[in-house]
Amino acid sequence: NIFFRPYTKKMWGLDPKDLEVSIGARLPVRTNKDDRYFTDTFQALPDKGYEELFKNMLNHKNIEVELNSVFEKSMEKNFNHCFLCMPIDSYFDFRFGNLPYRSLIFEEQASNTNQEAPQINFTDYSKYTRKTQWNLLPNCSKSKNDFNTITYEIPCDISENPGEYYYPVQTKDSKSLYRKYVSLANQLDNITFCGRTGLFRYIDMVPSVTMHLDIAQKYLRNNS
Repeated sequence: NIFFRPYTKKMWGLDPKDLEVSIGARLPVRTNKDDRYFTDTFQALPDKGYEELFKNMLNHKNIEVELNSVFEKSMEKNFNHCFLCMPIDSYFDFRFGNLPYRSLIFEEQASNTNQEAPQINFTDYSKYTRKTQWNLLPNCSKSKNDFNTITYEIPCDISENPGEYYYPVQTKDSKSLYRKYVSLANQLDNITFCGRTGLFRYIDMVPSVTMHLDIAQKYLRNNS
């Protein structure tokens, strides 16, 4: 009630008892004084930032990037197979109803003081869940003036921030609804759904990379 319930309730818009157990299982419980959120042996950020990382990944003769392009099913005829990182319920025109998602609204402020840490969580019943001071993160360039950018995060329902999908809300009912869409997806040979919205899963960075490499390798094995 002091720490977990207030944060979880405003983050997900539900009382914790209504969420899938896996949501709460993500929160680390410590019996020591290790104050890190993650305890992985190796923790790092890309040396030149994520922008350069993705530029290098996409710098290949067989890869074309088209931005600001809305997906249409008519595009499928141009490809042997489509890997779609889009909401699976949207692809099927919400036939069984909308899957629930939480979104975030970002509020930026300028400050001439430094936080105690790069990121601070609000475990009370205020509207914010956390705030981040970006220039305290590794590899961040120094500010050109005396002010630091502080970004506050306000969780909200996807209906309040359309198109900005962040967190699938996993409950018994939403998982049952998702399985109905999976049954439709399994009837399509040329479509593979990926990502948080395609798989309706909250996925951290490392598991996400591993999972999608496995999806790609499985496709290659079955189509080589």
